[in-house]
Amino acid sequence: MNVVRRLIGIGVVGVMCGAVVAIDRQSDTATIGASSALVPFAGFPQAVSGSRISTSWFCPGAAAGDGITGASVVIANPGDVEIVASLRLLSDTSGPIENVTVEPRSQKKIDVLRGKTVGVVAPVVEIIGSVGSVEQELLYAAGDVTAQCVSQTSSTWYFADGFTVEGTSQRLVLINPFPESAVVNVSYTTRDGKRTPSALQGLIVPPGALKSVSLADAGAANESRIAIEVIATTGQIIASRTQHYLGGGRLGYSTSVGVPEALGEWWFVSGRTGELVTEELVVFNPTEIDAQVNVTFFGEGITNGIAIDEVGGPALPSQVVDIPAGEVVGINTDNIADLPKGDHAMVVSTLNDARVVVEHVLSQKTTTSTFTAVTNGIPTGLLTSKWRIPAGLAKGARNALSVLNVTAVDGTYTVFTIGPGGQVGLPGLIDVPLPAASLTFLDVPEGASDGEVVIEATVDVAVQRRTRRGNGLVGFGIVSALPVRLR
Repeated sequence: MNVVRRLIGIGVVGVMCGAVVAIDRQSDTATIGASSALVPFAGFPQAVSGSRISTSWFCPGAAAGDGITGASVVIANPGDVEIVASLRLLSDTSGPIENVTVEPRSQKKIDVLRGKTVGVVAPVVEIIGSVGSVEQELLYAAGDVTAQCVSQTSSTWYFADGFTVEGTSQRLVLINPFPESAVVNVSYTTRDGKRTPSALQGLIVPPGALKSVSLADAGAANESRIAIEVIATTGQIIASRTQHYLGGGRLGYSTSVGVPEALGEWWFVSGRTGELVTEELVVFNPTEIDAQVNVTFFGEGITNGIAIDEVGGPALPSQVVDIPAGEVVGINTDNIADLPKGDHAMVVSTLNDARVVVEHVLSQKTTTSTFTAVTNGIPTGLLTSKWRIPAGLAKGARNALSVLNVTAVDGTYTVFTIGPGGQVGLPGLIDVPLPAASLTFLDVPEGASDGEVVIEATVDVAVQRRTRRGNGLVGFGIVSALPVRLR
């Protein structure tokens, strides 16, 4: 159902059916977790500013048995003093701890497979202090993958998009970095409803180790829609997912950490529609309340150039979709009227008290093949004016960086690189105008080396990037930048 949405006054996107979504929402969020020491949205990828004794980074892991040719963690140090980190490689057993030093204003890339050809290896990095961040990189014939790491464990994890059609493999990895065992229950939802296989109940994940689960072996073979819910009844863990797409309109490789909770609003800023593109927003409602979500779009020909302080401004393409309790639904953006073809950003918002999990799936045909990129959304509570890209943009694809002004206020942004001379603004990318509700795409900037990249804006923005697949493959992967919580 198409719904007319208009920009009314300064800072509000109104839905004519009565719901209102403000694009400059900055409301505080209650701390998640039992401990008041935990920061809001702690289980999501983010960097926290301020002084901390240490910061842990848990990465999704590398499935050596999938034929990966290389896997590494990238530790970025933007500071002026050397940082010390410890690295532990978890598999079916816990590996030894090794110390790593990273020089000021530099990165260090560390191999994590160490010749391993079978099994899964999950890196855990602990950095002394709050300076420094970590990402994971995989080298694979089906497409290289950059994945985010997170700094907090959780007792719940969710995945909206799963796929095992035509031999596609999907692996769920349960990572326990703690010295006591964790007990985990796993359920999954397909088009036929929710299943709780007995083999996936009461799974014991040993201390300092991980457990790998094949969804096909667990009864979810040849499924085009698989949402997963992971609940640790004892302890806390990290849950990640690896998918090797082999058919059914998808090709490529994907790995990512799940999301620790369902929320009411998710942002995506590297969307695309076109003749050769299939784009879906896969929405999972793990609650017992029926959800109604609205999808609104931003970008060239949609919101760029709109005078949003003018009451009754142009309508935004949008769609309202019902997501029944406990079900997973795919929203094909190509079916939304009035959406221009090309690149765009999107926000998925619930119109009631229900909370959902959303993933963005983009598959595109090339002259010789197909590629698929999958990414999690960015929660509204993590929208901020500063973002970091630990692995840098050197491996970026065309339109490598996408920046969306999520407010109703005109602003500017600057792109910095971190190198021997410290943080330096890139020529031509200093104080670049970014109008209200405006989306901009940048190719890999001139002068962007392998170093960490920082984006700073005068308004809150959402930032994602596209990465090259390597190996001469056409297409890209999508991964969000790392928000820096400033408040």
